[in-house]
This record gives sequence, C-alpha cells and structure tokens, in this order.
Amino acid sequence: MKVREMLRSTRGWIAVILLAILTCCLIWRSCTAKEQDELPPLNYSESTSPATISTSAPTTSSMSSAAENGSIAATRPADEYQPSASEPWLSRSKAEEITAKVQELHSSFPDFIGWLYMADSDIDHPVVQGTDNEYYLSHAVNGSYYRSGTLFLDWRCSRDLSDGTNIIFGHNMQNGMFGDIRSFRNDEAFDSHRYAWFFTPDKVYLIEFFALSIVIGYDIVYDVPCDLNEWHDRLLEMAEFQRDVTMTDKLAAFSTCASDYDNARALFAGVLTAQESIEDCIYPER
Repeated sequence: MKVREMLRSTRGWIAVILLAILTCCLIWRSCTAKEQDELPPLNYSESTSPATISTSAPTTSSMSSAAENGSIAATRPADEYQPSASEPWLSRSKAEEITAKVQELHSSFPDFIGWLYMADSDIDHPVVQGTDNEYYLSHAVNGSYYRSGTLFLDWRCSRDLSDGTNIIFGHNMQNGMFGDIRSFRNDEAFDSHRYAWFFTPDKVYLIEFFALSIVIGYDIVYDVPCDLNEWHDRLLEMAEFQRDVTMTDKLAAFSTCASDYDNARALFAGVLTAQESIEDCIYPER
C-alpha cells in the first residue's frame, strides 16, 4: 500500500511540474506573438503623398508608424527617369523623398544619422549609431525590439563621417538590409552596382564602390578609425572584385555576414564624396 501511495504522490508531482512547464511555454508564446504583432515588418519603400508628412514635431508613436510603414515619401511622376546603380544620379522625386525622411527621423530619434540608398537593390534604409555594435542588431530606429535590426555605423566612428574610415553594419537577409551584397559577387552585378547615396541631416554623399572583399570577422580592417591608405590597401588585398576609382579623404564599407567560412564577412567598400548641393545629385534633364 505504501508503495502505491508513493507512486500516486510521485505521479501527482510530475503532473504538477509538467503543467507548470506547459503554462510557462504558453505564456512565453503568447508574449512573443504579441510582441511581433505590435511590430510589423519594416517597409521603407512604399510611397505616399508628401502631404502625409507632418509639419509639426511628430510623437514617438506617430514617427514609429511612419518609419515602419514608409509613409514618408514623395509621389513619383510616372514618366520620370529613375537612374540605375551604375549612374551617379538620383531622380528629383527620390532625392526629395529621402530628404523628407531624413528631416523627420533626425528630429525624432537621437541615434539616427542618415539614410542609405542604392538603386536596383533593397538597400533603402535608415542608418543609426549606438553606443556599441550590438544593440541595433535587434532594435528598430525607435529603440523597440525588432529582430531584423537597423543598419548602424560602427560606434567608434564619428557620427558626422569626419573620420576617413567608416563601417556600416547590416544583416545578410533574404530581402532587405545588406542581403543584396551576396548577389553582387559576380562580374556583371558588381559592375552594374557602382554607386549609392548617403543622406545625412547636413550633407549628401555619393558613394562610388571600388571593392567587394571577404574577410574574417576579426580582421584588422575592423579596427576603425585607422589610417586611410592602409585601410584602402587592406580592402584591395582581400578583394574578390575591384575597380579603379579616384581616391578621396573618406571611405566607407558595408559589412554583412558571408557564408564562405566560419565568421566570414563581406565588405562592399567605396569612396565618399560630399555633394555641393542637392542639385548636384539630380539626374540632368535632357
């Protein structure tokens, strides 16, 4: 009898423990689902009328919605020519669209530093800078949890790009962020993706790419800021593809994960040239 009572008691405790574990799992799943429901996938590529841009300082909630749903944009004329990534130009509507986004985000989020855009790709995202190189791997511009993260400038670089060497990090995703860099690893794609744009609150930079390099995650190229010429030479030394460009006093590289080997990284590097005015970016009308 005592043995049976002990067995019943043991089974009862096991049932209680299993029920507690199941309850915790259900609570965790519910919280995770709620969190994902509250933060829809970011989409910065949709366009709406500039009339949707508030002229007053937006609240955190309204700016979060705008940044996540791409409501800050300009109407794109149907017959307007849209330059490709092989041309050092922007359409007027695209330049105005990005400028509006930069103004809104700059006024609302202190970590925001600019907007990165490359035609013929999914690279059309805000760039931030945190106090380390970890936080924005899993957070949105507004600081809320977002597993896809946000493009960010290395925390050791000057946020105004006054350093000669700059690294911007982003995930290697199927769609968005820096996932397209993996598709540039052939002669035709590398050759047709020559230019990108970096809009900051104060300046507009044209980026002309000269190398796509594969390095280990702890390569010396990540020790920024550093000597400009040494950084340039190291990128070329490790380059899988490269081309000749005119050097400037500023370089930038987009860094993302690569699958070549454990801890491999792809660096898509270019020279930064500040534009005198926004008109210097606009495709010249024929």
